[in-house]
Amino acid sequence: MWSSAVGVAERIPHSRPTVGPREAEAAHRVIESGQLAAGGEVRAFEDEVARAVGVRGGVATSSGTAALHLLLLALGLGPGDEVVVPSYVCSAVLYAVLHTGARPVVVDVRPDDLTIDPEGVRRARTPRTRAAVVPHAFGAAADLEDLLRCGVPVVEDVAQALGGSYRGRPVGSFGVASVCSFYATKLITSGGEGGMVLSDDPALLRRVRELSTPDARSGEPHFNYKMTDLGAAVGRVQLGRLPEFLAARRELAACYEAELRDLGLELPRALPPGDHVYFRYVVRHPRAGALLRALRARGIEAKRPVKRPLHWILGGGECPVADAAHRFSVSLPLYPSLRREQARQIAAVVRSALGGARGG
Repeated sequence: MWSSAVGVAERIPHSRPTVGPREAEAAHRVIESGQLAAGGEVRAFEDEVARAVGVRGGVATSSGTAALHLLLLALGLGPGDEVVVPSYVCSAVLYAVLHTGARPVVVDVRPDDLTIDPEGVRRARTPRTRAAVVPHAFGAAADLEDLLRCGVPVVEDVAQALGGSYRGRPVGSFGVASVCSFYATKLITSGGEGGMVLSDDPALLRRVRELSTPDARSGEPHFNYKMTDLGAAVGRVQLGRLPEFLAARRELAACYEAELRDLGLELPRALPPGDHVYFRYVVRHPRAGALLRALRARGIEAKRPVKRPLHWILGGGECPVADAAHRFSVSLPLYPSLRREQARQIAAVVRSALGGARGG
C-alpha cells in the first residue's frame, strides 16, 4: 500500500488487461473442445476483425511483430529495398523491417500528434522505397490522406488505434494492408499475445498465410506464426467489448483533460479529420523527468511512451521532434479498468509535482 499528501492509497499500474468471466468462459469452452491449435475460432476471429476494420479478410498471427514481418515478406521486400518508418515508435517495427533484409529509413513525426510526418516520407522516398509503415501513434489517426499522396505503398499499423477512424472510415482500411497487435495491454487482447494482417487483396492474404505455415512445400523460409484457437476465442470476446473499452478510455481522457488543462501541459489530441481512441494518454512538459519521479514515488507507474527513438538505435539521422518528444513526454495510466477516482488521484499528483493550483 502507498500513501501521500494527495491521497494515493494503492499502487496504480501503467497499463493492464481488462478481462473477466466472459473471456474465461470462452477459453474454457475451447479447452473442453480439445481443439486448441488454429481452427474454427481463428477463422471466425479473422472474419470478425476484418469486418470491424472494413476490409475483405485477415490472417491471424502469434504477435503484431509477426504480422508485420509476414506482411512485408508477402509484399516481396528484401535486401536492396527500403521501408520508411517513423522514429518515435516501438522498436518492434524496426526489427520487423530488419528481419526481411530491407533497410529501414527513419523519418520524424509531426509535433501535434506524434504520427509520421508525410513531408518526411516524401523527402525519404527513393527508387528503392517499397513501403511506408504508418502507425497511428498512441491512438491518434495519422494523416492518411496526405500519406497516400506520397507515392509510397502505405502499411497501416493499427496496434494502438483499433476502432479509430479517419474521415469516417476505420483506420486500417486505407493502405495496401494493415497490421494489428493483440498483446495483453493493447486495445483488445487475444489471451496475452496475438496479431493479424488485414487487407482487401485476397492474393496478398494467401501469401501471408502460406508464409506462416511451416510445413509448406516450397523451399523458401516459412514461419510458425499462427494464432491458437484458445487465443482467438478470447480475442472474439474482447472484440465484442471494444466499443465499451473505447467509451471508457474516452471518458478517462475527458477526466484527465478537465483536471490538467490549466497546468501548462501539452495534452494529447488528434488532428481532424481523424479521431483519438486514447490507447495512451501522453502529456508533454519541460519538467517531464521530475513529473515521472513524483508519480513513481507515490506508487503510480508512469512511463516514457517510447523507450528509445529509432534513429538513436540506428545511430544516425536527425529527428528533432522525436528527440523533443522523448525528452518531454510522460504516459499516464489509462485503461478501461482504471477507476475515475484513480484518474483524479493521478491528476492530483501531477498538479502537486508541477506546482499547479486546482482550477475553479
